[in-house]
Amino acid sequence: MVKIGVLAFMLSICAMAAGHASNLKITEQTRYYSVSGPNIQALVKAMTRRGPYSEDHGRRAVGLADYKYRTNVKTFKKDGLCRVKSVSISMQIYYFVPKLSRPKKLRARDHSKWRRIAAMILRHEKQHGRFYKRLARELQVTLARMKPQKSCSKFKSMEKKIRKRLEKRDKNRNRNFDRAQYPPFNAGLAALAPNWRKYKYRRVS
Repeated sequence: MVKIGVLAFMLSICAMAAGHASNLKITEQTRYYSVSGPNIQALVKAMTRRGPYSEDHGRRAVGLADYKYRTNVKTFKKDGLCRVKSVSISMQIYYFVPKLSRPKKLRARDHSKWRRIAAMILRHEKQHGRFYKRLARELQVTLARMKPQKSCSKFKSMEKKIRKRLEKRDKNRNRNFDRAQYPPFNAGLAALAPNWRKYKYRRVS
């Protein structure tokens, strides 16, 4: 069962970017999936079977960060040209991480290991969250700097191209981070749960 955590972060910035009114609102929310077991191996096994589905990897993951966002670009006419008046961006970032549902069931000596594993997962996903915030700021600045056009309708196609380009950059940034972090992450997990590799991640069709 997925449980929704408390709203962790809310940022609202009103600024002037390139002379245009700009508003950026970012919220973060943590959602939990439950795991339980008598030992650390059982918890790792539960994570590989109950974790969130990752579209990038085509299987379940032990943790996941995701986002949704909206843009609102307002324009006005001046001197025969259509110009950007304001840019508003609203982004919601979600973290999906494991939570121990029955702590008393886990043997005492594995509690510290579990806390370290949970912290590793959350730390990794929070870095993805920082990348998403960076994307939001890049969108804010780049959209505000769109050059004046003869027709306001051209801004829609320009905005679409900018979003697509920056989203692709963000995806590559996150994938590069994952590739660099998987070896040390897996090594850290293996140190705490030596047999974790025998549990295959469950693919979701």
